[in-house]
Amino acid sequence: MLYFLSRFILFFNNMPDENLKIIQSYSEGGANATDTAIAKDTQTNNVEKIKSTPRRKAVDRPMRVILICKEMIAYERIAMMQLSSCLKKDGHEVRAAVMNSTTPLPGLKTVMGKVGKPGLMGEEQIRKLIRDWKPDIIAYTAMTGEHYSLLDFNQKMKKEFDFYAVMGGPHAIFNTQVLDEGGLDAICTGEGDLSFPEFVRRMQKGEEYWLTETFFVKHNGQLYTNPLHELVQDLNDLPFPDRQILYDADPNIAVVGSKSFHTSRGCPYRCSYCFNKKYNDNYKGLGNIIRCRSPENVVKEIEWVKERYPLTMISFVDDIFFLKPPGWLEEFARLYKERINLPFNGNVRANILKEKDIAMLKDAGLSYVWMGVETGNDEAANKVFLRDGSSSSDVILKASAVFKKFGVKIIALNIMGLPIENPFEIDMETLDLNLKIKPALASVGLLYPYPGTPVAAYAIQNGYFTADKPFYYESNKNHSMLTFKSKKEKMMCENLQKLAGVTVEFPFLRKFVRSLCKLPLTKLYHFIFYMHQSYCHKVRLSPIKNKRKELPVYAGTLLRVMLKN
Repeated sequence: MLYFLSRFILFFNNMPDENLKIIQSYSEGGANATDTAIAKDTQTNNVEKIKSTPRRKAVDRPMRVILICKEMIAYERIAMMQLSSCLKKDGHEVRAAVMNSTTPLPGLKTVMGKVGKPGLMGEEQIRKLIRDWKPDIIAYTAMTGEHYSLLDFNQKMKKEFDFYAVMGGPHAIFNTQVLDEGGLDAICTGEGDLSFPEFVRRMQKGEEYWLTETFFVKHNGQLYTNPLHELVQDLNDLPFPDRQILYDADPNIAVVGSKSFHTSRGCPYRCSYCFNKKYNDNYKGLGNIIRCRSPENVVKEIEWVKERYPLTMISFVDDIFFLKPPGWLEEFARLYKERINLPFNGNVRANILKEKDIAMLKDAGLSYVWMGVETGNDEAANKVFLRDGSSSSDVILKASAVFKKFGVKIIALNIMGLPIENPFEIDMETLDLNLKIKPALASVGLLYPYPGTPVAAYAIQNGYFTADKPFYYESNKNHSMLTFKSKKEKMMCENLQKLAGVTVEFPFLRKFVRSLCKLPLTKLYHFIFYMHQSYCHKVRLSPIKNKRKELPVYAGTLLRVMLKN
């Protein structure tokens, strides 16, 4: 049974002139924007009845910091590992905890404990860590949807223990009002590689930590909204991410042969559903948005990991892996093939590809790519997603043909359930485009109007969404947050999202899919969706090499996700 389950595991030269211009424009001051979400001057705002932790006294020892995140499904939390290495570089002590995302059903406790991921910690286990280790700071990293349980946990712990609570990650960056919730003392509103160690250093020395750049801080009844620190310009200066701290928190992550790496940071595009537009606006004038590590630095990190942990597949999780300065891809391909020689994958955008780059990277080990298709309707792509016409259906089909020419598999990334008239018909166009692409996997999510994104504003303005205390799920694979004309329309969009992948896998289903979407079988389709995604990821795209060690981990992960969602 375990073997069956584990075979269906959860997922997911020269640069073209256009790209060079993009990088140059961002090197001259970031994204073009007329507004900035965070003030450039330090402000002190009087806020009534702010309850904040009293000023911390200086300590003559290393600070103790616990980093907490929710369960990782697809990739390691690289930002969290990076923070740990930066803190340890300054001599501080760091521990990590990976919070269990699911409360197992009674009958599955044995399976979840022995077959699942025993490294995951429930609230009681993390409470014991806090009690025994007595941290000075607990820092949470949260994506929107994950924040609910983390805030609830923090509030409980604040009643028992004395520590300073900080939250970072996408939710805190784009929802600064979260500082008023869950007993938080401060939030990090941007990159924390330099700012967080400085915050900790000031607290250790008894200095004015509440004036640290990139932090909003509650202190002595006042709210300090500090400006952002400049972006880290030379990523080679940062220490390698501290993977061991995460693997200690959840030992099963180390067992998995597929591991994640960054080669760059930043994306110049302004797609409405993504956080990058607002992020770039916030950082306007504070350094180059697009920054790349050197190929040598990237390869050295991979070598370091390869010497210490199982490594069979490398995932480059940059926003756009192909978006590099002239000569970068050539040097990388040469070094990677000589010294690593393992299959790898990365994110691509259809309009910035060159055939010679694909051929070169295929020779170096490129196995598959994650390509943004999003929608098969060009009007929706431009009007709702602000894709500016650069990634039309024709462009996507041409790029797909080139990848297939060189034997590179494609994961097509799609969004359904749009805030638009006749959303189901638009989604059917997306399905039909995927049938033409014939990807190794058509991965489909539902549109989520994340706070601060242009698509959220569009949905609110057009009556498809209300921002009045919405509830955000952790996953965008299950339920739509939008308001549809009818419950039936919503159900059909949600059902198609779950059936699209298997329909692309078995095209004969196309003639039946409309009728299938009308049936109230969402839970069944939900099961089919995850089984198909799992099969594609762990059999077709990134096959499990060490079945004895990895199969139990993946089987447990699949069970956990099915229970969670």
